[in-house]
Amino acid sequence: MKQLLVLLLTVFVAGCSNVYSHEDGYRMAIINQGFPVPKEAYEVKPEDCVGEISKAAKYKLKGIGDADGNPPDEYLRTIEEWGWTELVDERRGSIHFYEKNGKIMSLNIHQNIFDVFEMTSDPSS
Repeated sequence: MKQLLVLLLTVFVAGCSNVYSHEDGYRMAIINQGFPVPKEAYEVKPEDCVGEISKAAKYKLKGIGDADGNPPDEYLRTIEEWGWTELVDERRGSIHFYEKNGKIMSLNIHQNIFDVFEMTSDPSS
């Protein structure tokens, strides 16, 4: 009986962990209705907005970034499919910048966690 309980608990916990999967789809970020985030990501307390950041959101999701902060290619393609253009010259390591209709968004990927920022100005200024 004890082994069965441990097995059921293990299956339940494993089934509840949020893991990145392109097939699960995307939803709108809480800070910008036009910027996609994986549906399985869940919000955690964001960093404070300072300087050139007007809005911030922080998400947890297993598998969203590797140890070097590289996001899944499918996620980057989805961002562009939603109409965002990457500002490649502005990229700073794991931080990607995107522009759409005069808005600048920043995506900062880490292993199992990522931040989305709405910027107040162009990152190069």
